[in-house]
Amino acid sequence: MALDLTPLIDVVFQLLIFFMISTTFNKFGNIAIQLPSSEIVEKSEKISLEIIIDRNGNYYALIDNKSQEITLDDLDKILDGVKDVSISADKDLQYHIITDLIGKIKKHGVENLSLNLKE
Repeated sequence: MALDLTPLIDVVFQLLIFFMISTTFNKFGNIAIQLPSSEIVEKSEKISLEIIIDRNGNYYALIDNKSQEITLDDLDKILDGVKDVSISADKDLQYHIITDLIGKIKKHGVENLSLNLKE
């Protein structure tokens, strides 16, 4: 004589469904959190700069839509207050020239740095 387990399985599934429906899944119900407040602040004008490096390692800064030849030492004056910098470099340029430039830019606290590539 064997026991029929079909009614037992039905009862277990009904209990499972009952507890799933009657239980609330609020994760933050018992946790006291204080949400931060915010204020609307005027957006400051971000200053951006594009630096171009040619095949020979000459630096050019795009200022007022005009390219001006600069040296690596001139960047200290030019980078004051700049938040966004874009670098365009020749593909045959030695890698260390670009990394030196990126290091100098990062020392000035530039927020956004992008490298322009040709697709």
